[in-house]
Amino acid sequence: RRHGFDSFYGLPYSNDMYKLREGETFRAQHAHVELPLLENERVVEAPVTQQTLTRRYTERALSFIRENRARPFFLYLPHTFPHSPQYASEGFEGRSPHGFYADAVEELDWSTGRILDGLREMGLAENTLVVFTSDNGPAPGRKDDPRYMGGSAGPLRGGKGNTWEGGMRVPAIFWQPGRISAGASSGSVASVLDLLPTFAELAGAPLPKARVIDGRSILPVLRGKAMDERLFCYYFGTQLQAVRKGK
Repeated sequence: RRHGFDSFYGLPYSNDMYKLREGETFRAQHAHVELPLLENERVVEAPVTQQTLTRRYTERALSFIRENRARPFFLYLPHTFPHSPQYASEGFEGRSPHGFYADAVEELDWSTGRILDGLREMGLAENTLVVFTSDNGPAPGRKDDPRYMGGSAGPLRGGKGNTWEGGMRVPAIFWQPGRISAGASSGSVASVLDLLPTFAELAGAPLPKARVIDGRSILPVLRGKAMDERLFCYYFGTQLQAVRKGK
């Protein structure tokens, strides 16, 4: 909440990061508990039962939307899975013939559907922009643990942790019935950095002038128009590793 959010419910770090190494100070605030579930700054469960996380996040998201339905709201729902180790709740774990990764993805499908259904039921669908995207390409996985299964970038080279297309290029789905054409697609290149300017333009809010904003509004793309080509710089840490423009 020190970075602008009014409330928080979730894990303070990735679900494979709770074991402190000797001499490590990162995550020291919660080093005394194993993988805690936090509500704001309060530990409500430790270690958390990971099988229940996707369902609990979904229920909490719907409650938040219901409580704020009469005013503008912003909900950021970063699911724990399919980050490794992968878990799914009762009814989903073991449901897919393709292992824990696929179980987790099937439950994410269910979660997204529940939230979209909730927006429709509350009469908010046409006035709410939903964005579904990812932070990076798929992890390679581990052969020695079925809960550390890797994903696939399809025809793209590479994956998480590198600057080939498979590591940087991720799905992005925008949903707003009556405002965004169903089934439409765009070849324009955009970035997660573009979400802030896009949301600001939709809300009629000015961007802060005291800092450089690297993104730009992609509202024209959402309205079915093409955008001018621009330079994209792909970094790994602080090292510039690739530059892309057009094809």
